[in-house]
Amino acid sequence: MKTVHLIQHTHWDREWYFTENDSQVLLYYFMADLLNRLETDESLGPFMLDGQTVVLEDYFQFAPENRERVRALVKSGRLLIGPWYTQTDFLVVGAESITRNLLLGQADCDALGPRMAVGYVPDSFGQSAQLPMFLKQFAIDSAVVWRGWSEYDTPMTEFRWRSLDGSEVTAAVLPQGYGCAKWLPTEPQQAWPRLSAILEKQASFSGSSQLLLPNGNDQSPFEYGVPAMLERLNAQQEQYHFVRSDFSRYFAALAQTPLAAFEGELLSPKYMRVHRGIFSTRMDIKQANAHLENVVSRQLEPLLSVVWRLGLPYPQKVVENIWREAMKSHAHDSIGGCNADRVNAMVKARLLSGQEKANQLFELNMQMLAQGIAAQQDGKKIIIFNALPSVRDGLTALTLYLPGSAFRIVDEHGVPCRWQIVRETSQDMSVIVQELSNSAEPVFYRKCEILLETVALPACGYLTLYLQEGEPAGFDEPDVAEAALENAWLRLTLEGEKVVLVDKRSGKRWEDLIQLVDGGDAGDTYNYSPPEDDWRVTGAGALQSVDWQRGALADTLTLSWSIAAPRNLTDRQQRRLNTRLDVSMVITLAHQRPVLDVQVSVNNTLQDHRLQVEIPTDVFTDCHFADQPFGLIRRPNRPAALDVWQQEQWGEAPASLWPMQSLVMMHDGGQGMSVVTDGLREYEIPEGRPSVMAITLLRSVGWLGRAGMPWRPGRASGMALPSPDSQIPGEFTVRFALIPLCEGETQDFWRDVEAWRTPPVGWLDSGWARFKTNPHSLTFPARYSLLSWETPLHFSTLKKAERGEALILRGWNPGSQVLPCTAPTVEATLNKVMLDERTEAQPQQTVLQCAPVSWRITPAVRG
Repeated sequence: MKTVHLIQHTHWDREWYFTENDSQVLLYYFMADLLNRLETDESLGPFMLDGQTVVLEDYFQFAPENRERVRALVKSGRLLIGPWYTQTDFLVVGAESITRNLLLGQADCDALGPRMAVGYVPDSFGQSAQLPMFLKQFAIDSAVVWRGWSEYDTPMTEFRWRSLDGSEVTAAVLPQGYGCAKWLPTEPQQAWPRLSAILEKQASFSGSSQLLLPNGNDQSPFEYGVPAMLERLNAQQEQYHFVRSDFSRYFAALAQTPLAAFEGELLSPKYMRVHRGIFSTRMDIKQANAHLENVVSRQLEPLLSVVWRLGLPYPQKVVENIWREAMKSHAHDSIGGCNADRVNAMVKARLLSGQEKANQLFELNMQMLAQGIAAQQDGKKIIIFNALPSVRDGLTALTLYLPGSAFRIVDEHGVPCRWQIVRETSQDMSVIVQELSNSAEPVFYRKCEILLETVALPACGYLTLYLQEGEPAGFDEPDVAEAALENAWLRLTLEGEKVVLVDKRSGKRWEDLIQLVDGGDAGDTYNYSPPEDDWRVTGAGALQSVDWQRGALADTLTLSWSIAAPRNLTDRQQRRLNTRLDVSMVITLAHQRPVLDVQVSVNNTLQDHRLQVEIPTDVFTDCHFADQPFGLIRRPNRPAALDVWQQEQWGEAPASLWPMQSLVMMHDGGQGMSVVTDGLREYEIPEGRPSVMAITLLRSVGWLGRAGMPWRPGRASGMALPSPDSQIPGEFTVRFALIPLCEGETQDFWRDVEAWRTPPVGWLDSGWARFKTNPHSLTFPARYSLLSWETPLHFSTLKKAERGEALILRGWNPGSQVLPCTAPTVEATLNKVMLDERTEAQPQQTVLQCAPVSWRITPAVRG
């Protein structure tokens, strides 16, 4: 006899084709019914609130008086909450976001009762290979997932799942989803035919006598009559024994069953769609999220940590609010962009709102920092902040507003710094300076966007420079007229319309480095779908202008295309070129690193299309590498399942469309090419061209869901609703870097990747501010370093600890090699901790692949 564990739950999408306002009002009535029924009949329960505490946060906004009722049910184990704050996506959002999600879920559970210590992930569009690592770092030993599994991964739905760092959890798959036993009849004779069919299918994938029966669905109310019906079925048949259960009891019962081991990600769409197109849907939302994550974790929080140690307050609740609001945009539909247009607007608005708060926090803390620094030279103070925990040189982007033409920037000793104007325009200062807004006469200044050379930036700290207006620059501009971008490592030229790159270290030559390709997209917000007879257009023959700029610090090539293109799918099918796709590309080669910075701007006048940039690697291997949260993953260039998916009638094609955090590369152990992106999340290895990496810049579609697509046969996913905003019309800009490899994954290569991802930040104390604050009485040094961590690990964050007067410093192993584990240098007590910030980590001499390292830094109490 098999034991069937009844799991009663609701799956709570906060938004989708409806808004968060709709779901919150529904939640009020759902919770009223649930609380009343659990309190009236003590035999009912446990009931699971979808593994996310945001459900209760939303509810308490409308019913704060019921907090104690909820707390009592949670403490008694009849209402199960956590471990997540929101049901997050794992393939698009960043590692720090996933970590903070679990931290906030943990804090919410601390306030209400015990946490459900199970990694419940019912609807994420595919499963990250890093999920076991995240769970183990939060003392969670088991996971329940749905999408992404098939027997091509591991033969049974129960297995031991291991991440590359060795973290391992017991995993169970819901092969028919979280809603397979929804709306069960309460009469045994009516329920049995349906139940027996469900359980037969559940058992066919299982290697255990323990079966899961999830009873609930999207925003569905408590099916309170089901437990009694199952009790009656127990007396009427002997094939199954039904028990009122939860996942913890299920895994305890499963412990006696030998399980196979599995390592890797789960992205198979054989039994359930994983929607490979969501990595590029609404790329503007992806960019807004990536920008917010990076600014908060790798700039704002480190700055707040530095000034906190200098005596300023750390606004922890403000930062927490930014993270909470961002995570409300991290659910699979929300960050995927597969929503109604109204919902996508709300998703993006939350992310942009977080950026505004983060920018204002950064601005005000820089302002307070500058107030306390005694000037060592004449002029306006410029603070250069280095979040990385190592001393470095770098180029800092800075915007200056100047009344005249001449200026220089000097260091603390009066020595001139080198700079280069990247862009110059005229600025009406009344929109910058509040005091000038009522002026009768407009006041115009030069707006100069410059690159500033900074040397020996303090580790996790800052230095002060000085802007002296009316003074000569103090250095000579180079006099070079050659049409090339060149430094000690790379040389880029234009041969006809082709961008040619030579790696001077190895002599390797790329004949056509960057190719713009635009094709049709007959898909929807869930999936890219190539038209049956696609007509792709390229930038060949459409180059309109070329401009070379050689500078003191960097060289720039600007290319502009006006590409004749079909306006929509019908025009593409009929081969009509009836509009133009205007694209400009700025390629910058700084003199100090072998990195090409590329910015592409598009005026998107097309509909139902996909714009990619194709990067040839000239490497002929069968695999490539991309980054995932806190690590690197190796993937095949061509999924083997492409040979079988149609005859086996999979729900979706296992296309070679892949997610990345920000990096994809292909190399043969020596030579190769890598692409590092700022907010772009999708790449493709095109069929038949295994040495090409195609980065999706923009995907435009007009439907939330469509039916009958070649790569996704059958019903429409989601709802068949028009989604015109997902065409993303108008101006759109993306940025990425190309970094050639000549000796494989060297430390120098990874240092260049990190320097591009986390540049130094400059701030000018102009004396102007939108908002004024009273001055404080603190004094600060003109140059300061909080700590030093000389390590090949990549920097993730420096932040205030969730509890106590301490900081958390985190790094991670970015590559394929084991790295040494060294401690930071800081005047404080150091403890190595897990991501949960509570559990002491085991001492170790090395850091394995895909592993984070977190240090708790407890400064001495100030006297």
